[in-house]
This record gives sequence, C-alpha cells and structure tokens, in this order.
Amino acid sequence: MNYQKVYNSIINNAKLKNRKKLKKDNPEYVYYENHHILPKCLSGNDDKENLVLLTAREHYICHKLLIYIYPKNRGIVLAFFRMPFDKMGNRNISSRDYAYAREVISLIP
Repeated sequence: MNYQKVYNSIINNAKLKNRKKLKKDNPEYVYYENHHILPKCLSGNDDKENLVLLTAREHYICHKLLIYIYPKNRGIVLAFFRMPFDKMGNRNISSRDYAYAREVISLIP
C-alpha cells in the first residue's frame, strides 16, 4: 500500500472542501481538528499553507499513516501514540470511537 498516496488524498480532499471552523451553536457546525500537513518534527511550521482542518477520524488516520511513512521518527510515533490515550494512560479506542468522543466533547460548554 502506498501510505503517502493515501495520506495526500485525505489532505487534498479536506483542502478541496474548504472547511471552516464554525461556532458550536451554528446549525452547520462540524467538529474539526487542525493538522500540520508537514509535521513540526519534520520542519513543518504553523503557516496557513501547512495547516488543514480534518475530522477527528481523518486526523487519527493521518497520524497512523504518518507512522508507516516515517517509522523511525520519534516525534511522529509519539504523536500517534498519544492520540487515543489520556494523560493517565487510560482509553484505548478505535478511530471511530475517538472521532465520536471528540465530537461529543466539542459540544459540551
């Protein structure tokens, strides 16, 4: 499998949708997370061109793909490793469960 191609496809698809973060009380609200297209540990920056809004599931999947693309990069692996766990090491969940939990939490005032 060409992990880079799949990663690029997810990123390009999200860019094409021209997503915007809306306020939670907006009826068209969708929960999105900022993602660095080129991760900071690979010299990425916070410039607008290097950021894309992903759904929680897309974000999780992109980080999983990045560990296949850069398996020896500690920063990449740690970023993925931390996603499904809290600071106490609890919570081992699927990408769908992670996405659902993040969406629900985003709606809590």
